[in-house]
Amino acid sequence: MIHIPLDEDKLEPAKTAHAKAIINYVKSKGATYQQKLYNNIRKLTPNAQNLEDLKQKEDWSWLSDFILADVLTLKSWASDKTLLQFDEFKTIYSTKFCNGATVYVDSRTNYNAYAFCRNLDITVCPYCDEEFLDILESNGKKTVRTMEIDHFYPKSEYPALAMCFFNLVPSGQNCNGIKLKELLGMNPYESNIETCTHLYPDFPIGMNMDKVKVSDCTIKFHPIQGMVQNVTKLRLEERYERHKGIAHKYITNMQFYSNEKIDELVSMGIFSSKEMAYRDLFDISLPDDTDQKLLTKLRRDIVGQ
Repeated sequence: MIHIPLDEDKLEPAKTAHAKAIINYVKSKGATYQQKLYNNIRKLTPNAQNLEDLKQKEDWSWLSDFILADVLTLKSWASDKTLLQFDEFKTIYSTKFCNGATVYVDSRTNYNAYAFCRNLDITVCPYCDEEFLDILESNGKKTVRTMEIDHFYPKSEYPALAMCFFNLVPSGQNCNGIKLKELLGMNPYESNIETCTHLYPDFPIGMNMDKVKVSDCTIKFHPIQGMVQNVTKLRLEERYERHKGIAHKYITNMQFYSNEKIDELVSMGIFSSKEMAYRDLFDISLPDDTDQKLLTKLRRDIVGQ
């Protein structure tokens, strides 16, 4: 429902750290392990070069290109599961990457699932936009996380993709528990994912809210393209039943605070700008706000931003 990453500036460093840790891990393994992995990856990304020649040149792009393959490439690979049954990356995920706060893929950089989540700094579940994601760190206490990492393509079915960066989706426990091995239609890393739903009750815009009961303010997602699968399989409309009151409140506020009214309040000096008015009246974040908020998509769709 919401796009990852919220801050594009964090994406490249996060990708670099992820690829570097896995390359360092593979470098630490023996020649037989490396050759087997190279042969399997070469079936997906044809490369005529000899692995030993690449190692002599310190060229590990064959590995980083696989690990950082984009969403469209992953989709193409996933169409043929037979080529994705090698399990080296699934083993790295289970024994190193996601095996506790003090177990690392690469001990030199202390890289693991916790570092991955910190680097992306996603604190709201991108699948539902209604659950906070936290890493809890306190002196003298065990570091834990409330967030989970979902494999968009399940690692049980696509083990080779278990460590691919764009297959790892920080998510809430609710979404991950519902999704399990289900295949969804859109990956939160897809840049157009937010345009494929419009959250609004099914009554005419401008309807007099004094005549609408909260219980009648049922939020519909109006999904298109792959979001039809996401909304259905994650049961988002059912889960958003609890947010009828919020939708009713903001639609009511929109009727009272029209664009003309907000312009008037700005001209009177009550708000310094329209952006500040929307932040204070509708809890719409400013571009430079650092705190992520729940239900941002719902509020933006109601306000029309």
